[in-house]
Amino acid sequence: MRRNGFTLIELLVVIAIIAILAAILFPVFAQAREKARQTQCASNARQVGLATNMYLQDYDETFPIGYLNAFSTLGREIIWHFLISPYMGEGKFETYADGANPQRPAPQVRSCPSATYRNALAYSMSERIGGSGVMQSANNVRWQCSNNLNPCTPAPLALLTHPAETIVYGDGTQNQEWAGNCGALYWWTPGLINGWGGQPARTDAEWDRIDRDFNGLGANLNAAFQVRYRHGGKVAVLVWADGHVKAMRRGAVKIPWHWQLGGDNPDENNPNIR
Repeated sequence: MRRNGFTLIELLVVIAIIAILAAILFPVFAQAREKARQTQCASNARQVGLATNMYLQDYDETFPIGYLNAFSTLGREIIWHFLISPYMGEGKFETYADGANPQRPAPQVRSCPSATYRNALAYSMSERIGGSGVMQSANNVRWQCSNNLNPCTPAPLALLTHPAETIVYGDGTQNQEWAGNCGALYWWTPGLINGWGGQPARTDAEWDRIDRDFNGLGANLNAAFQVRYRHGGKVAVLVWADGHVKAMRRGAVKIPWHWQLGGDNPDENNPNIR
């Protein structure tokens, strides 16, 4: 007698083979998608670096202001994102009213497709390079960084002794309370367990405390203003002072060497050196 179709056992075998192939291939596809996102993120970060280099040429080789609270005098903040905008070819982005707010997304080149909040700002700047301050009056700015360095003004390029090993920008932790945006600046030395101080994170548990997105500063200061290793394999995209872009794994950034601007050799016993 001629048999048509498959037996139940044959169907089960085929289904089992398909399930095995899916289990093998789906993670591969997911890794490929994430790699493509990381590549796009690196491309965006590279454009930020190129815009900064053009800014340096126009402003006596001094980096843009990282963060300046000018609410009391100008009614707004001045941050590096806004200052390099004319060099980005992305349209007007001079205040948060122009984008990176709940109604309007951030310029696409400032966001990262791997970020939790893909329409928000994804890159932070080194506080040591951009400086931080409060404009108290039209002619009075108090420049002070998170380690209490005063003054803490934007750094001239000539101050950097090892620009190819000094981080300027990179993936930053995002805050839902700020429309998903990351902070304009990193802490003085990112990667420390307490955020603004303490020992460098070493174990996965310690890293997980600071390498995360969050909602509200209150109980999350240790995670705020940190590098976000958001890409596959716990990798962050970083822009270096000589203009190149390089991704690094969690724990690979040398503290404080890759953050400090001066010095000839890593000086782990002096984390406050600029």
